[in-house]
Amino acid sequence: MELRVKYALALLLLAACATVPQPKPNRIDQLINTPPFDRAVWGIDVEDDDGHVIYSLNAHRLEMPASNRKLFSAATAANCLGFTTRLPTELWIDGDDVIVKADGDPSFGSQRHESPGFAPFVEALRTRGVTRVNDIVIDNSRFDRVTIVPSWEVGDLPSSDAVPVDAIAYNENVIGDVAVVDDAIFAAMKFKEALNAAGIRVDGAIHTGIGRGKKISTIESPMVAQLLMSVLKNSQNTYAEILYKRSSANGSYEEAAALERAFLVYEAHIDPNEFFFSDGSGLTRRDLVTPNASVKILRWMNAPERRAIWWLILGAPGGEGTLRRRLVSYASRIRAKTGTLTGVHCLSGIIESNGRYRYFSIMLNHHLGGEATKVIDQIVEEIAKF
Repeated sequence: MELRVKYALALLLLAACATVPQPKPNRIDQLINTPPFDRAVWGIDVEDDDGHVIYSLNAHRLEMPASNRKLFSAATAANCLGFTTRLPTELWIDGDDVIVKADGDPSFGSQRHESPGFAPFVEALRTRGVTRVNDIVIDNSRFDRVTIVPSWEVGDLPSSDAVPVDAIAYNENVIGDVAVVDDAIFAAMKFKEALNAAGIRVDGAIHTGIGRGKKISTIESPMVAQLLMSVLKNSQNTYAEILYKRSSANGSYEEAAALERAFLVYEAHIDPNEFFFSDGSGLTRRDLVTPNASVKILRWMNAPERRAIWWLILGAPGGEGTLRRRLVSYASRIRAKTGTLTGVHCLSGIIESNGRYRYFSIMLNHHLGGEATKVIDQIVEEIAKF
């Protein structure tokens, strides 16, 4: 009899255990464990206004950021140059020679910002009655001579994503979808074409050199804030690289990197062990950064005194650029930056909710393909519900 009672009690206990509600799996955990992404490397950090962690997975692990790297170089350029700065391209004359002095305007001669190109320079010469010139000289001495980032892969170099990085740019240093070989000579050839079309003969050579003589005309770039929109909305590599180098006094990657490191560590309060950058755009796979560092730079951008301008500069869902077809129902609430390389997809941004903000960085590395952007966007939608 006693044995039957014990057996009955055991059955009742098992039945009771079977009816206990089990914890519901976190939706984000479900998404990141969906094949084929369950075999990839994820890094996620989500924090609220007060710095409380809402969700974290490998938040302090170094990941390849792809174009999320541009968040840091854009902040560095803004910090060093100022939002309202304009970068001049000048025309000088020295005897019969004409000199173009460049100062790092990535938009010169580009339709992206409706640049007039060399037309104002041609008009300035015609106004002075000039009918012939001797040499055309491009003064690109504002930057050093490291025009190709050493860490870029050889296979990227012919493309429009990996153009020469110099003080002069014309048509973003591309012909079609191919990078020009020598940006200064390319710009000089375009100037020569414009002069000839206006009936001004060029008798001499085209070359680079230090400009002297008298300045007769200046073409100013759009404001740095407008140029940075091309960096963060359109993820334009040429703008990112040129503005990054222009952040330094001598136009070098070495000095730009030192300035950026000091800014990130001492002003944005990012741990120096949580980032390593080897270019300005994120094209190289040597760039490494943690999701937590990305959240911190977004928090710096979204400080009340800077928020308004960065919300204009950062990408908006449904707007111009790489977010135009993503998360469109959140257009008024989200500002973010995408990042894509083969096997790498990232999205870092800010979500507004009733005057409060959440910061997120989602980095997916070493994946084999599939609908990565769809999964990442679903994660962002879950974050927006927290």
